Parts: sequence; structure tokens; C-alpha cells
Amino acid sequence: MPPMDVPEPLQLIAPSDSSGENGSVTVLVNRTVPLAEAEEFLKTVQELLREFDRFTGTAGSLVFRRRCGESVEFSILQRFVSRTAHEEWLQSPDFIRWRSRVAPQKPTAGHVQRYVGMESFFVSAQAPEAPPRWKMAIILMLVVYPMSLVMSHWLAPILEKMPLLIGSLLTSVFMVLLMTYVLVPPLTKLFEPWLNPAGEPKAKAAAGGSGVK
Repeated sequence: MPPMDVPEPLQLIAPSDSSGENGSVTVLVNRTVPLAEAEEFLKTVQELLREFDRFTGTAGSLVFRRRCGESVEFSILQRFVSRTAHEEWLQSPDFIRWRSRVAPQKPTAGHVQRYVGMESFFVSAQAPEAPPRWKMAIILMLVVYPMSLVMSHWLAPILEKMPLLIGSLLTSVFMVLLMTYVLVPPLTKLFEPWLNPAGEPKAKAAAGGSGVK
């Protein structure tokens, strides 16, 4: 399968804070467009996300794309600082414009997914329910601690030569991509019997409906 690239990290996604009943919300929008329309669609998404990032209560956005034959798969991540901020976005004129230009003419089931806090790392179509938060925190620590040590050792000499903002951006994007697509998936699969043992109550992830949220 072709690798995903990041056309433009429009705004660094802020770290998740899932504490409390009004924790952060991550929305994942999946959209497939014909290859001939991919560049125009990307420009539209970038324009809309620049407006989205100025909306009160948002905490960053990223766009990933992957070519699959004669079509291109886009995955659009949007982060909100709280559930309240997400609800305000859904009621705003900006969201109506976003949905009218990004939503497919015939929405498919699961093309929009909504997760709260750390759930965004652990929930998938195959495992639609999130494990307990303390277990998710342990898995993330197993990933972040060794990764930070390796990056400090190997990348520090390179990052020292870069401006602080650029170095921090590159480090953050690299860590998010590495965690999301390389490190966390195999760990969640390896620890699946422990994360979600049979019969244990689970916090169900909220999934989007037919509209782009």
C-alpha cells in the first residue's frame, strides 16, 4: 500500500487532554476523490482548514493523503479543545460551508469518526470501543518515552541548527505520524487481550453520522 504523506501541516495538533467530562475531541474525516480532482480538492480543504484553525476552540488540523490507483484517499484530522467547542462548531455558519464543500454527494458509513481524548489512538473500525483510560495512558508511555530518548540522541544535533519553531514543528509532526501509523497500532494489537478483556465494560466511541463534522 502506498505511504501517506502530509501535504501541509496546517496547524500543529495540540496534545490531547481527555480529563473531565468535557475533554478534547478529535474528528477524523475520510474522503476518496478521483485522481484528476485530487489537487483541486486539496486546495479546497487547505483553504477551509485555514478558516477552521481560526475558529474559537479548535486545537489544530492535519491533512494526510495516499494515492490508490486512479483515486486519492484523504484523511483530515480536526482537534477541538472540548466537546462544547465541537458543538459550537457544528452550529456555526463555518461548518455549513465546510460540509457543503467537503462532504461527498453520497456519504458512506464511517467516513466521519469522532473520538474523545486518547481514544483517537485506540479506536478503529475493527475495534470500535475504547479501553479504559489508564490502560491507554500506559501504552502511550511505552511509546513516547523510548521515542523521546531516541529523538533526543539522534535528532538533537540536527534540530540545534534549526530555528526553534521549525524544529519543534518537525519534531511534533514526526512524533504524531510515528505514533499514529507505526508504533501504536502494533502495540494495541499485541496488548488487545489486556486492553479489552472479554466482559469488561468499555467506553464506546462516538461515531459521526452522514455529515462531515
